[in-house]
Amino acid sequence: MPKIVDIDQNALSTLYTSNKLGSYEIAQKLGCSQSLVMKRLKEYGIPTRNVQEAKALIKPRYPRKNFSNNPVEKAYMIGFRLGDLYVSKTHPNSPTIRISTNTTKAAQITLVKTLFMPYGHVRVYPKDQRGANSVRCYVNAGFSFLLPKHDKVDHWILKRRRTFFAFAAGYSDAEGTFCICGGDGIFSIKSQDKKIVHTLWRYLNRYGILCKHPFLGRRGGTVDRRGVKNNKDAWQLTIYRKDALLSFIKEMRPLLKHRQKVKEMMLVKENIDNRNRKFGYRKDNRWYKTYTI
Repeated sequence: MPKIVDIDQNALSTLYTSNKLGSYEIAQKLGCSQSLVMKRLKEYGIPTRNVQEAKALIKPRYPRKNFSNNPVEKAYMIGFRLGDLYVSKTHPNSPTIRISTNTTKAAQITLVKTLFMPYGHVRVYPKDQRGANSVRCYVNAGFSFLLPKHDKVDHWILKRRRTFFAFAAGYSDAEGTFCICGGDGIFSIKSQDKKIVHTLWRYLNRYGILCKHPFLGRRGGTVDRRGVKNNKDAWQLTIYRKDALLSFIKEMRPLLKHRQKVKEMMLVKENIDNRNRKFGYRKDNRWYKTYTI
């Protein structure tokens, strides 16, 4: 039976407020009942936590590791997050960051697991009526760099070629498409992030990967083939030229992680190689004669 002890007000305030111990932990430490601790908190006028605040202090069930701080990995994750992830704290004061997405694609689920399982717990929920799985990841505060959702590319990413292409790979894994259209391989991105798309275009051209200025691919308010209404304008960036595609694939090959998109990328490369063997390596000027920034 727990001993009846006299609980000092200052000591209780330190344990509960400063050390952020729960009433049960304090009771165990002082050798008294939990109900006595709660009674004294009330008598001393020490504000008690609400349910959400209490949950924020619960130790995680699964181990969580700190982020590697590798700038290439970080740039990729930011690109992928801006394209396809929802990120938030489980509570304003919580050290836990929740990363989530909904997808019907098995390759997307595998990618999310690959990215975040080394750092925390990943849970995949059963398919809903639309056939989509909800995927949730729980990581520590070291991933707070994923919290901002903005239509821009951070300056530190643009300063280095490697981090720029890592960001481009993450964003492409979320929003990009490699495909064969009319017998020719192409790559395109369609996104509502106007500034990001235009930044990608500027820096791709700067690195010699020539592509025409992004264009408005779909106006806000229109309904697509799936019957989904698009609230915002969608901007499209496309790489058509064979030489530009080969340069882009060379940069993407070691960085792209979405297994289906990697497969489609290699099909585009094979298409270009076959066309070059058949028609020669002349420059492809059918689409655009000039590329200006």
